Amino acid sequence: MLSFGLWACATQVAPDTAAPGNPGFIGVISADEPRAVLAGQEMLRSGGNAADAAAAMGLSLAVTLPSRAGLGGGGLCTVYDTALAKAEVLDFLIRDDKNIPMLARGLAALQSRYGKRPWSNAVAPAEALARFGFTVSKMLADDLAKNAGRLMNDPAALRAFMDRQRQFVTAGAEIKLLTLADTMALLRMRGAAAQSSVPPVWSQANTTEQGDFMVYGPSAIDGSTTPQDMASTAFVVGDRNGLAVACALTMGSAFGRGVMAAEGGYLYGVRHTAPRQLQAFVAADARYSQVVLAAVAHGNRALELRHSLITNWLLNEKPYEAMRAEVQALSEDGVQGDVSAAVCLGGLALVGKECRTLADVRGFGLGKTLGPEDRQ
Repeated sequence: MLSFGLWACATQVAPDTAAPGNPGFIGVISADEPRAVLAGQEMLRSGGNAADAAAAMGLSLAVTLPSRAGLGGGGLCTVYDTALAKAEVLDFLIRDDKNIPMLARGLAALQSRYGKRPWSNAVAPAEALARFGFTVSKMLADDLAKNAGRLMNDPAALRAFMDRQRQFVTAGAEIKLLTLADTMALLRMRGAAAQSSVPPVWSQANTTEQGDFMVYGPSAIDGSTTPQDMASTAFVVGDRNGLAVACALTMGSAFGRGVMAAEGGYLYGVRHTAPRQLQAFVAADARYSQVVLAAVAHGNRALELRHSLITNWLLNEKPYEAMRAEVQALSEDGVQGDVSAAVCLGGLALVGKECRTLADVRGFGLGKTLGPEDRQ
C-alpha cells in the first residue's frame, strides 16, 4: 500500500485533516465511448457532481452506442460516497422478457439520490445528440460490422443505422435519431417515470477486504456461470469531493432484440442472465475511507480482470503501461472482456489530479483527469 506519509508530502497536510474538495481538481472520467466522456466532463465543469455526470454519460451512451446501451436496456452501478463512507449498488438490469425499459429509471434513481443538478440537465446532452446528430464512433461502427444481421428484420432499425446508399454507417458518419430525441424530450420534461414505472433496486454493497483496502460492489459470485453475449459498455466517474460512481450498461446482447420501439426510437433489450459478467466496484482505503480505485470489468472474463485490477494495479502498484498490457492480454482485444477504470493512489478527494485511467484496450474509449484548465 502507498504510504499515507507520502500524501502529506504531496498535499502539505495530513490526510486526516486535509481540506475537502481538492482545490484545482474537478474530476476523473473513463468510458468506452468518447462522447460520453465529454458529456460527463461538461456536467462536472458546470458544477454537477459524479452522480450528475454519470446520469448524463449513461443517457448519452443510449444515443451514441445503442449496440451496448439504450433506453430499452439496463445496467448496474456501484456508488461510494467518501463523505459518508457509504457504498451502495443500484441494480436496474432487465430481469424478464416484458420489454420494460430500465436504463432511464435507473439513472434517474442514481441522480435523485446523490446528484446536485436538476434531472433535466442530465437528459439535455443526450437529447441534443439524438436531435442534432452525432459522429459514429469506432466502437459503434465495429459493432455494426459484426452484428448488423440482428437488425435485418426490423425496418425502423435498418433506417436508423443505414445511409442513403442503404449501407450500414461507418466510423465518422453523422446520424440523427429524431424519434429517440422526442423520447428524450419527454424524459427531460416528465421524468423517467414517463417511460417506466418499475423501480430499480438499491442494496448495500458487498464488501471484501483486500490488504489495506475495502472493495465495494456487487457480489462476485452472483448469477449464472454460463457466458452470455451481452454486449456491455462501462464508465467510471469521480469528483473532487470523493463521490465515485462505476456503472456497467447492457442491452443483454448486441443491439438487444434488434427490434426498435416504433414510438420510442430505442431498441428493446434482452433479459440479462449473467450479472457476474458486470463487475462495477470501488475500492477505498480502510483507514481514511478515501477512494483509490473505481472500475468496471465486464465481459466473460470480468472476474479475472477485476482480480487483476485489484491485485496488480492497486495492491502491487504495477506500472501503468505494464498494467494496460496485462489487461489487454486478459481481454483478448475486448472480445472476452474490457475495463474502464481510474486509480487514484493518493486518494480521489486529496490528490485526484494524480489519478490515472484505463479506457477500452482497443483504443476506442477515452479517459481524462480534469484540472483547472477544464473549468468553464
